[in-house]
Amino acid sequence: MGAVNGKIEIIDAQVHLNQLLPDWKTASSDDGIAAAIQVMDAVGIDRVLIGEAHGFDSKYRPQGEELANGAIRTTYPFSERAMELHPDRFVYHIVIDVHDPEPERMAQELRARPGVRATRIVPVPQTGEVESLEGGEFDSLFAAAERHHLPVFAWVPGRAELLLPYIRKFPKLQFIVDHCGVGVAPLRVGTLPVTMATSLTEARADRLAQFDRVCEMAQYPNVALKWCHAPGLLSEEDFPYGDLMPLLRQAIDAFGAERVMWASDYTVARDQNQNSWAECLYYLLGSDQLSRTEKEWILGGAVRQAVAW
Repeated sequence: MGAVNGKIEIIDAQVHLNQLLPDWKTASSDDGIAAAIQVMDAVGIDRVLIGEAHGFDSKYRPQGEELANGAIRTTYPFSERAMELHPDRFVYHIVIDVHDPEPERMAQELRARPGVRATRIVPVPQTGEVESLEGGEFDSLFAAAERHHLPVFAWVPGRAELLLPYIRKFPKLQFIVDHCGVGVAPLRVGTLPVTMATSLTEARADRLAQFDRVCEMAQYPNVALKWCHAPGLLSEEDFPYGDLMPLLRQAIDAFGAERVMWASDYTVARDQNQNSWAECLYYLLGSDQLSRTEKEWILGGAVRQAVAW
């Protein structure tokens, strides 16, 4: 954790990096990875945790192989190629369907792959997975993740409290609450995807109340916070988003800087709120309201610690 040759190490804890290029659906992985390295070097980002994503099918499930019971198994060709070309700059997370009949085997096999450092859950209301989360149906998946040391990133917008029974039941499993844990905000450009629209929380005041409840979860040592999309979710100002600093201070006071990790989710922030990758980073890196040690944790050390990178 800290610095390389005096420079603070910058690790972006989530980018759908395979979607970087405008023609990402047809572009080669090598072209996308080359472009990513070029942009990362220009912005000053040392490493990225890739969240490879290829969109949803007609049933709002991730694209992938459908099993007999309707569960989906996804593949990660972009991430695997990125690891092959630049193992010093990338790791990635995987997704295991809560309905997969073999969560133990999947967790074990996927964890053994170079670069796999975590799993992620994205319970979309339309699929019934939010109800599954509320009903305790994620026990088998989380038990397998705990046994095989796969931290769990969780997109639970405005409903982070649904994680609490699992957080208590699996105290050795690292949970990371994605995107500040708050509901989806109205977009500045474009139209909300259907998968996000059902998680809309219109008023900033309501999102701030949700954020207060997320900070209360800091009492559990196996919970960390991903400070991601804060400019779009919590700020009413343009760059450098001065109204975010009191909220970030609230998070640091609750979790400690060592459990608050920055992520840009750049390709989504770009498309939905017109945030540049540099803007997502430099309001923090250039802030005079954070100590150097806090920056070292938030901008790299916390994710290294959480996923044992």
